[in-house]
Amino acid sequence: MGWKPMFPTPEYDSADWLNWGSQIAKLLDHAKIPYVACGDLMNVHYQQVDRDISISICFVVPDDRLDAAIRALRVAGLSEDPCPDHCFWAENPTHRLNPFPLPWSARHFHRYLDFELCYPVGLLRKSQWLWLMPDLPLEFPEPNDPNFILSTDRRLPDWDMDGYGNSFYPIKLLTPARWIESLFSLHIRDLSVVRKFDERWYHHVVKFHARLARLLPPELFHIDLIQAPFRALYIEEADWRNTLNYKHLLMDSLWEEWQEAGSMPDPIYPFNHKKYKKKVKEYRSVWLYEDWIAEIMSR
Repeated sequence: MGWKPMFPTPEYDSADWLNWGSQIAKLLDHAKIPYVACGDLMNVHYQQVDRDISISICFVVPDDRLDAAIRALRVAGLSEDPCPDHCFWAENPTHRLNPFPLPWSARHFHRYLDFELCYPVGLLRKSQWLWLMPDLPLEFPEPNDPNFILSTDRRLPDWDMDGYGNSFYPIKLLTPARWIESLFSLHIRDLSVVRKFDERWYHHVVKFHARLARLLPPELFHIDLIQAPFRALYIEEADWRNTLNYKHLLMDSLWEEWQEAGSMPDPIYPFNHKKYKKKVKEYRSVWLYEDWIAEIMSR
């Protein structure tokens, strides 16, 4: 008779939720739909669950595969009934009262565990949420893939914890560097949003830097793996001694550049590009010359 521990092995707090997310990932794989996890299902692998994690299940899919993904979830029996009040996407983004910016799905489905508990699943367009990323993976990424990683990767802390990582079917994630870049790019996209949130898209980066960055092997995460200009933004954000907040000036400069080039999607929340562009010029005339900004961005 084998030795049995006095106390049961601790299980991850959101095991049921991650298990459900992995089932959807398996469904998308069987339907031959490229995807990557987004929102909380992505963030929770790089930071602990706390009040900033709303437990939503989102997947980004290529725009031309969105209809196929919708059909796959429909065939699987997920509900498309009108949203109840407690559904994550019960209202449109204009009316959503939340201190944090959240992914807003192009289409979503429900799975009810009981009358009060709904696990919604959202599908997002790549062109709206991950427009800077390469093509999404159809097959499992290789261990040395610079852009994508599996939730079962042994290099991730707690990968073998019950109810986490290796407990379930693999979920395709962004690598830490690409995830950081995506958060900064979403913040830049939404700079012209009329309503301001209590937190920013990239607030997860601070917690990642404090909790996980130094625990990952250098081939999985190192500051040099973050591409310019996002590397400079990460350095500015991670350095708690920084009091000048150059990163906001850098992001304003990127917003202007992307806006003029037409290479950035519009926000999902109400926005005013003209007003924000005027604001950027006013700040720049007070703060810094453009050559200073270029010097910082080249780090």
